[in-house]
Amino acid sequence: MRRIPTVVAVLLMLAVSAAVMGQVRGKARLQGSVVEQGTGKPVPNAKITISLADGATAPIIVKTNDKGRWSALGLIAGNWNVDIDAEGFQPSRKGPVAVTEVAMMPQMKIEIARAAVVEAEVPATEIQTTPGVPQEAVDAVNAGQDLMAAEKYKEAIVEFEKALTHLPDNVQVKQVLAQAYYKTGELKKAIAMLEAVRAADTANTGVALLLTNLYLEDGQLDKGRETLASVPAHEIADPTVYVNIGILFMNKNNAAEAATFFGRAIDLDMTRAEGYYYRGMANIQMKKMAEARADFLKVVELAPDSSEAKDAKQFLADLK
Repeated sequence: MRRIPTVVAVLLMLAVSAAVMGQVRGKARLQGSVVEQGTGKPVPNAKITISLADGATAPIIVKTNDKGRWSALGLIAGNWNVDIDAEGFQPSRKGPVAVTEVAMMPQMKIEIARAAVVEAEVPATEIQTTPGVPQEAVDAVNAGQDLMAAEKYKEAIVEFEKALTHLPDNVQVKQVLAQAYYKTGELKKAIAMLEAVRAADTANTGVALLLTNLYLEDGQLDKGRETLASVPAHEIADPTVYVNIGILFMNKNNAAEAATFFGRAIDLDMTRAEGYYYRGMANIQMKKMAEARADFLKVVELAPDSSEAKDAKQFLADLK
């Protein structure tokens, strides 16, 4: 999930889409990169769909280049959703991102997770060898998985819902159904499905963290905080978790709380520049310029050749 208002922009413009049929043209742009969660490797050829949250104009579709970078021009002011789809990865949505035509937006660094595994979670062979599981459920799960792969998410929902009538307590089916709901924009249904999964497996840290993100995306900040607080801190080893949550709070114009989570990411790994980078932008939003300067200096020190460092140098020049 990144809509962080700032004072400067990055200059790279890559993979700009010409497919803007029906698009009202504006002066704003969004740009960024897509990388693999955990490794930071760029994800080439990912499809980026940028659409106004109110659906008032046609979406813009671009693809990442071989370095995982993308850019979209001609956006009007408003709240935009950014959907990311890449073969072999879990689909992801960022937004709505608040775009303005009077201030340029920084690059969005989006991390996406490998598809773990819709197939691994609900393999047909496992269902077929489980006594008492009707063949109709097996067929529906297999059909739903094929439809997900073909990006026919509404049709996949029909199949997974059919499977769920035969397997009402199967958490794997509920998880893939939640994913399909999310892909069609039915966020509340996705949340309801994951709540059912979590109720059946309260120790599942991954589901709790995913629910936290969906609650925050849905504006349910209190539930998001409560769910995150239920996860023992020692079970969160990846600072990216806190970075993503911080960005969601930035999306809700809550820079102070966002900075807290960016700080937690830094505490987990003080050698990664990302936490400092986003905390620096939160500090700018809070008008804490000295603190922002310190964070951006750290970014340049830790990752001098990164795209974040290029942004940080521009921020530092503007902060003089």
